[in-house]
Amino acid sequence: MKIKLLGALLAAAASIAFAAPASAAVLIADTGWQSDQIDGIDTPSEQSAWTFTVSGTALFRITDAFVTGDVFSLYDGATLLAKTTFTTTAEPIDSFGGTAWSDTSYSRLSYLVGPGSYSFTITGDGAGGVPAGFGVRLDTSAVPEPATWAMMITGFGLVGGAMRRRVATAQVA
Repeated sequence: MKIKLLGALLAAAASIAFAAPASAAVLIADTGWQSDQIDGIDTPSEQSAWTFTVSGTALFRITDAFVTGDVFSLYDGATLLAKTTFTTTAEPIDSFGGTAWSDTSYSRLSYLVGPGSYSFTITGDGAGGVPAGFGVRLDTSAVPEPATWAMMITGFGLVGGAMRRRVATAQVA
């Protein structure tokens, strides 16, 4: 009797452990586009939550890239951070989502994050139909640090000052 009860408990524990796959995806910075999709309207994507840690500033990007018309929402816990829009962008981005990134038929979002650990959930409205695929990426190298901006502005000021400086010349009478 005890062996049957123990076997039943082990079977129940195993079914609980293997019934639901892990639902978080680790996003590694500067590795390009990663694909994901929503399977229902306003439900978290298959890979959500997207988790990552950055030591400086970074851009978290989302682009529709599959069927036009979808709008995706970015959440940190229950807090809505931003939604994708259909505005154009001047930034060229590589393959996969790169073509969709510059096409106003597809929605996109570029969200600036500072140093820290993040866990973002993405949902969608499914306006183009479900399942609705999209791409995400995390870029750290394209975002200058504040100290870099300060150095660059100081450098421009010094160059401008040197160009305006006049050299005194001796005049012959």
